[in-house]
Amino acid sequence: MTQVTDLIENKGLDLYATEMYAAILGESPSKGAKSPSLWNAAFDGLNISGFMHPMDVVPEKLEQAAAALKADKRYMGGAVTMPYKITLIPFLDRLEPEAEAIGAVNCIYRDGDDLVGTNTDGAGAIHCLKADYGEDLAGKTVLLIGTGGAGYAVAAYVAAAIGAGGSLYLANRSPEPAEKLAAKLSVQCKTKSVPFPLEAGSFGDVDFVINCSSLGFESSKRDRRGAYSHLHFTPLGPVDDSLRVPLGEKVQARFLEAAREAVSANFAASASRLAGMGKAYVMDIIYQPRETLMLWLAKSLGLRTQNGVAMNLEQAVIAFDKATAAAGLREADAAPVRELMEKVW
Repeated sequence: MTQVTDLIENKGLDLYATEMYAAILGESPSKGAKSPSLWNAAFDGLNISGFMHPMDVVPEKLEQAAAALKADKRYMGGAVTMPYKITLIPFLDRLEPEAEAIGAVNCIYRDGDDLVGTNTDGAGAIHCLKADYGEDLAGKTVLLIGTGGAGYAVAAYVAAAIGAGGSLYLANRSPEPAEKLAAKLSVQCKTKSVPFPLEAGSFGDVDFVINCSSLGFESSKRDRRGAYSHLHFTPLGPVDDSLRVPLGEKVQARFLEAAREAVSANFAASASRLAGMGKAYVMDIIYQPRETLMLWLAKSLGLRTQNGVAMNLEQAVIAFDKATAAAGLREADAAPVRELMEKVW
């Protein structure tokens, strides 16, 4: 069996430093994912010999990496991040009912020889939204942008919270996922798939805007055509996804220079959309940066906002609780985990 460390792009991880280990799997979690610091604070505070490692995995090695982790009994589970919340599912042994219904996972835990997928994104998001908003969500109108793994989970919980009297608009750069999700959630609330970019003059009636897309995320990305960035865009305006710059130093600055016109158009359209949304509450599940361009614009217009910090913390608490309890390391109890993780934010 190929070793786990042979299948990941970031080298130098010592998986034998602790009795057990967890991992966050994604395209590039080593470049700033928060989960390792949260989980490791909980491991230390609870005196558990465990450690969470970031594991950068390319798509063509994902299946092998999952198999290698399953074979290593010291691997207890962990987190799943972009872009594998859906594509990892075929390589797991089973899913919890909520994850099965959502069709995406953000957490894995070991149950004997099996790797079980679950989803804590939606529960974390709705917990934080309700706590900060302070009012019942039933009957509200929500615009949710981005229907990938996290967006799917958040939309499912939002639909249940707003209920039959509520309305849920779903927008996605590729329309088919939004259309399928709208059809699936229509049994819980009124749903509609809407075009991306958003139409001018629409959504003046929304109570909430929730971004679950990667637009606004600060880390640079790359593909075979070069490097690109979503930091300078919001999900409320048009985005030119064709823009690329050569890999190398100062990618963000070079991309911004190349994308100046596209960024300007996005900014103007985004400000116009937000200005037409009355007193909408604006939430962005991105936590890196803590204030995305969309949140900065919304705050500038006097709208209430919430970033992804609280949601990311809460989903990590739930996931750590599941993984360590399933491994027989402790009795499930979210309170001390939350207290320890809050200290490292």
